[in-house]
Amino acid sequence: MTTRIVPPDDPYPYNAQQQKNLRNPMLRQPVLWVALFTLLLSIRHTALGTAVPQREEAVSPAQTPAESPATIGGVRVDDEIVLISSRPVGCSCDPDTLMSGLKCQRCVVSAESCRQHWDDVDLLEVLQENNPAVRTVVFVHGNQISAGQDKQQGLTVYRRMMRCADANRPIRFIIFSWPSAKISGPLRDVRVKAARTRPVGCQLAWVLDQIPGDVPLGLIGYSFGARVVTGALHLLGGGNLGGLTLAERAHPERTPVRVVLIAAASNANWLGPGRYHGQAMTQIDKMLSLNNRSDIAMRWYGLSTRNGNPQAMGLCGPTCLGPQRQKVHNRDVSRYVGSSHDEYCYLSVPGVSCQLWNYTTWAE
Repeated sequence: MTTRIVPPDDPYPYNAQQQKNLRNPMLRQPVLWVALFTLLLSIRHTALGTAVPQREEAVSPAQTPAESPATIGGVRVDDEIVLISSRPVGCSCDPDTLMSGLKCQRCVVSAESCRQHWDDVDLLEVLQENNPAVRTVVFVHGNQISAGQDKQQGLTVYRRMMRCADANRPIRFIIFSWPSAKISGPLRDVRVKAARTRPVGCQLAWVLDQIPGDVPLGLIGYSFGARVVTGALHLLGGGNLGGLTLAERAHPERTPVRVVLIAAASNANWLGPGRYHGQAMTQIDKMLSLNNRSDIAMRWYGLSTRNGNPQAMGLCGPTCLGPQRQKVHNRDVSRYVGSSHDEYCYLSVPGVSCQLWNYTTWAE
């Protein structure tokens, strides 16, 4: 959910005296001196061959990236990058339509030109491959992502993970794309996409069900993508999602999955027993929730529905979990991200790259 809903800007943010102060150059001099001092300090450290120390938040367990294998265009040669798009089928959840209509492409990088292109591949051939040495990670993007942007955003997440990747652990990285392109009217856009996540969650559940049940899965969902992930897991757990169910399961028994939710645009209490996505936790081995108390989109999340004023899960994490709360680790990243709802700000938080890798590839 990349749309940020904010109240109208105050046309007069300062009173008369404050505006006069802002125009006074003498009152801005301390700020200029601080900026100049910071610049000189940075130059001094550079001249000495050292970096200006930055505060890093400790992440447990400690992660030290292993030596990276060969890469071409930022993609490791042993990894597989795949796009599965439900845009051609809209909101259909019919299995036959999904089988024939879902678009599946594989990223191919030329060693000569170091440029990428995407080749069409068979969906089931990709999903039913079972190589115990290769971990499967599925990323679901948020709102207002158009076709083409989905690939770049997915590759950005992949490359962030590669900063802490184990050279001896190849992965299959699946970008799950859904129809989230921007539509007119910010409030209408948010509410339409919020409703659309229900059938998209069913589509993702069908896709995950085609993957052999003993394959260790890692799922990453950002904003509305997090809502799609938990909706899919709810259906895989036998739940009913507003009348949608998985009538026939290809793999009824499945190894529990690892999940990372980033700024989750869903109700905070939905993962509780008996709640809207209540069966999702039965399918989860371990979950990381990256939360932000200052995220403006999370603070105004209640406008995405006409039913009450729910709290966003991405604000403070999931609530009402009961015994399942031991599976969840909450991390508040407010001091790093601030009021932004930009995914790249979340990915740049110290330690997040390693957490994405360790959770979703079962490295810990």
